[in-house]
Amino acid sequence: MSIQTLKPIASIDRIDFLDILRGMSIFFIFTANIPFFSGLWFFEPESSIREINWASDEIVRFIHYVFVDGKFYSIFSLLFGIGCVIQYNNATSKGKSFVSFFNKRMFWLLIFGLIHLFLFWAGDILTLYALLGFVLVWFVNKSNKTLLITAGILILMPLANWAFMHFTEIFYPKGFFEFQTSVYQYFEMPLVEMNGNLRPNFQAYLLNENILDFFKMNLGNGFTRIGMILAEGRIFKVFGIFLIGIWAGRKILNGNLLTNKPFLKKVFWIGLIIGLPLNFMRGYLEFYADKNTLNEFLHTLCYALGTVPFALSIAASIALLCLNGNSFLKLFSSVGKTALTCYLVHTLVAVVIFYGIGFESVGKYGYSIVMIIATIVFLGQVMISRVWLRYFKFGPMEWLWRKLVYN
Repeated sequence: MSIQTLKPIASIDRIDFLDILRGMSIFFIFTANIPFFSGLWFFEPESSIREINWASDEIVRFIHYVFVDGKFYSIFSLLFGIGCVIQYNNATSKGKSFVSFFNKRMFWLLIFGLIHLFLFWAGDILTLYALLGFVLVWFVNKSNKTLLITAGILILMPLANWAFMHFTEIFYPKGFFEFQTSVYQYFEMPLVEMNGNLRPNFQAYLLNENILDFFKMNLGNGFTRIGMILAEGRIFKVFGIFLIGIWAGRKILNGNLLTNKPFLKKVFWIGLIIGLPLNFMRGYLEFYADKNTLNEFLHTLCYALGTVPFALSIAASIALLCLNGNSFLKLFSSVGKTALTCYLVHTLVAVVIFYGIGFESVGKYGYSIVMIIATIVFLGQVMISRVWLRYFKFGPMEWLWRKLVYN
């Protein structure tokens, strides 16, 4: 068999639905991240720094939590698994080793992620995806049955993770939070006392006007991100969705998944019936219920059982709309093709708009205005990415990633 040169997927071979869904995910992931950037998580509405609150803020916050939080990084994880299958087919059809190719791809994604995580923003997802990607390569040849059974177990693992920490009283991610505090102490960055322990002062971090201190604090914040991922069991859930993505990718490439309306409708309705009530319950537990052990468990249960079905329901609904020729959805396509660039640009733009080293807007606006800002930023990305793709095949970061991987 002749061995051909391995190249990126040609534009003509791209699946529009995947670009649309990826672009949509990038937008809603930004709306899920912007409460951190904007200070909504750290400055209460009655804070003296708050300049504008709208009556709609509480409604927007609740709706966003129910319909967005956790759903679109789940969809992005699904797309990651689908992408793995597409790259597997691309590599093997040309007689190339998929494992060595994909590991190289994940290596450079890990480098991008670590820089993003420890220098710019603790909410990075690239690092986690890259690390799990090194494991994912060993599942591309597993049977569909093995993939789905393993995925189901992993998606429920956050419950076991919570039970282990609760009943053994062993909070195993504790060391990462303590290490963050140690980094802050080493660089003499601001700390606050919480429950008898010293913790980084995130208000001071957001308000900080010294760019060198910004990088110093981010070195510590990255360890908090690791601790939070471990505490909520996100590793299990994300990898489980990766496996569903591999299954879906096979059905897309070798079957008729994206044109199978009866199946897509079934996924939509089952996911909606299971996911929507559980996500409303999770929202109630988060914002209105008492904080106790039972409600903490129920919150984890709703997250484990409700997020993935609802995310799959959303993905199926988009597939159905694409089948019906919904032209509005093409708005998301260009961002989907430049997803890595747009995702990283979110950090840059949000830091400039909100942080003390930028325009110092942190903590000043309520949920409604912050979500309007996120929408305006995204629409700007839509216009810029459309113009960019008229002249170039890939976004800037996509080009760099491919240059490093394929050369």
